[in-house]
Amino acid sequence: MGPLSGAGPNRVNVAFSLATFPDVTMQDVRAALAIWGEEITRNIKDIDSFATNIYPTPEALIEAMRAGSVDLAILPTVDFLKAEALLNADLGLVSKSGPGGSQRYFLVVRADLPAQQTRALKNLRFCQVKNDSMGLLFLNHALLQQGLPEMDRFFASIEAKPKGSQALSTVYFGGAEACVVTEAAYQTTVAMNPQIERKVRILLTSPQLMGSVAIYRKGYPAHMRQLILEGVNGLKSYPRGAQILSMFQASELRKATETDLAETRRMYREYRQKKGRLL
Repeated sequence: MGPLSGAGPNRVNVAFSLATFPDVTMQDVRAALAIWGEEITRNIKDIDSFATNIYPTPEALIEAMRAGSVDLAILPTVDFLKAEALLNADLGLVSKSGPGGSQRYFLVVRADLPAQQTRALKNLRFCQVKNDSMGLLFLNHALLQQGLPEMDRFFASIEAKPKGSQALSTVYFGGAEACVVTEAAYQTTVAMNPQIERKVRILLTSPQLMGSVAIYRKGYPAHMRQLILEGVNGLKSYPRGAQILSMFQASELRKATETDLAETRRMYREYRQKKGRLL
């Protein structure tokens, strides 16, 4: 086996954009990544070391990947689509099921609002999940499709919360009239507090969208890609490994294809086209 981009033979460098984790605390992420590296190097004899790094911005991660210092990068799909031409990368891995793969987004409003269409939310208060660029793409795409301005000029105020459950609670307690959350966040929050579902309702639902994407640097050896796939999927056999997959909301992984990205790419292109006509 030939050397990888790391500082030694069979060293795997995995990088995450900080914005990849809109609904998880950084303390939990760093702890999980440390365990992830330990488990993979312990259980895959052909991988000498498995290093992980979290970049503060998508731009910093993209620059590191272009420089060849990152083998596998995980970043928000919106950021990937923006920089796709510069990256010259290959699609990597995707979860076979669950929120770690594609998922739906809900535009949730207070149940007592008479609004039946998105346009009725104009000049009301909105709560978003911090760093959830896919949820915002879904909302802005819907607004532009109806001939409305984007969210920053549509709502009276916008508040950001670290988690989807907090955004839903803000609507529930009357701090905002609307929010966008993932289907998983909605279901988990409602299961924990069934009262919420009595005071909110889903106004709009997205198609299945990929919130984040894993990509390999161009030319990364195929046998190493296979080792990583087997190593990550092997985590479910170990208690600590299963815990990691659960935190990242991922089930068994597989190789990603363009089909996985097709609906998200279509929405992004339509959004850019609509936005371009307004500029």
